[in-house]
Amino acid sequence: MKFNFKAALFRPVLKMAMERVGHGKLLGFTITKVARGQVNLTCPYDSKTVGNPLTGVVHGGIIVSLLDTCCGAAAMSAMGKPSVAPTMDLRLDYMHPATPNEPIFVSGTVYKTTSSVIFCRGMAWQQDENNPIAHCVATFMRLDLDRAQFSGVIKSGFKRLLSRATE
Repeated sequence: MKFNFKAALFRPVLKMAMERVGHGKLLGFTITKVARGQVNLTCPYDSKTVGNPLTGVVHGGIIVSLLDTCCGAAAMSAMGKPSVAPTMDLRLDYMHPATPNEPIFVSGTVYKTTSSVIFCRGMAWQQDENNPIAHCVATFMRLDLDRAQFSGVIKSGFKRLLSRATE
């Protein structure tokens, strides 16, 4: 099997980009696993994400964002080459509220890939993976970056990350 340098570089770049910019940076999550078609992340409890100040329960929008991000990253990792995967559809079922003051664990897994769509399942939980907070099914548009200058994407991404890391 031929070594794919772009794919090898893409995984750490994906991890760094997801954690250090945008809502990944604001939520403070850490990607704990990146494999082809599989991403796991952990999000610490933060009082800024509380939806109900009386109970301390994390806002449901945070759970949606975590699942969408995790499944989207899994979709990008499944392609095995530099790519992007915008969300087409996300259906989420809430099972119960997140327990205050505990981290949230999220997994995203690709279960089918076609020439234009990637299908994923995701789950968010805390103490017990068999007792999820929520689960989702999602579809992502498959957009390969073969026509783009990947080196330019990496350079501009690193510049953006470095400038934000020093803020």
